[in-house]
Amino acid sequence: MTGVEIIDPAVVEASRRAPALDLRTLVDAPAAKIRAAYDVSSAYWNATPPPLASVVNLALAGPHGELRVRIYRPREEGPLPALLYLHGGGFMLGSVESHDTLCRLLAREADAAVVSVDYRLAPEYHFPVPVEECLFACDWLAEHGAEIGADASRLAVGGDSAGANLALAVLDQRREALRTALLFYGCYGHMPEYGYEPGPAAATYGDGRYGLGLDIMRRFYADYLGAAADGQNPLFCSLNMDFRDLPPVLLTAAALDPLRDDAEALGLKLAIAHVPHRYILYPGVPHGFLKMALEVEVAARAVRDAADHLREHWSM
Repeated sequence: MTGVEIIDPAVVEASRRAPALDLRTLVDAPAAKIRAAYDVSSAYWNATPPPLASVVNLALAGPHGELRVRIYRPREEGPLPALLYLHGGGFMLGSVESHDTLCRLLAREADAAVVSVDYRLAPEYHFPVPVEECLFACDWLAEHGAEIGADASRLAVGGDSAGANLALAVLDQRREALRTALLFYGCYGHMPEYGYEPGPAAATYGDGRYGLGLDIMRRFYADYLGAAADGQNPLFCSLNMDFRDLPPVLLTAAALDPLRDDAEALGLKLAIAHVPHRYILYPGVPHGFLKMALEVEVAARAVRDAADHLREHWSM
């Protein structure tokens, strides 16, 4: 896909109804101000949460203090396969609240328990703290899944944007415990700062016209990384990972997203390492479009595609 793509009219209409979030004006703002604007926008997309059989918050004794997780179940009976979900937000933004509707939809469509993790955020907490918390949550789910009605033999990890970065780190470190991963429009280190040449999507959409831009991405990365050398660490710069023998991956990208280059570069790395994977590029949508799943068909389709992928790999 080359050139400037046409945005889906349904995305335009949905965006008009939602509170504006212009990250271009917030690049130099304090983290609290960026979070406040993001939270206002997120509240709109989570105003009518789809009902489920149960939604339960737990506080775990994590490696850096109390770690909140939210557990979604579409039905009460029987052990269910489980998805560990890691929210996006540039390592600085987001929470279990910001991704509540998405997790509910994934639980419903995949007929699975979804465990959403409220990992600590930058700039108060630097890499690798969020990675360590997500690894702890994965270990907890593998060891204690039966306590929440989850089948520990059928686990997966998923995330969007920064959450996809964290999900891939968890998949790498917990290969034996996980069947597969869902990686939604993730950031994998495809930036000149980490040794990768800029791609066409960054050149076209990096100005932030559709929300995410290169300037705010650099702000997020700078606040997340505790030291310059961390930018080369494969648990952050995923493109530096050893992909050999990695479990299967569903890799998705949004056409109007500067992070499309990251997904395409990761797809090439997976192919070279012979990792089973499927790459889906959703046309006409920007970064973060999954939040629109209740209003925009292409976003709803992406959720269904993810659920289909999970069911396929849990049945193997």
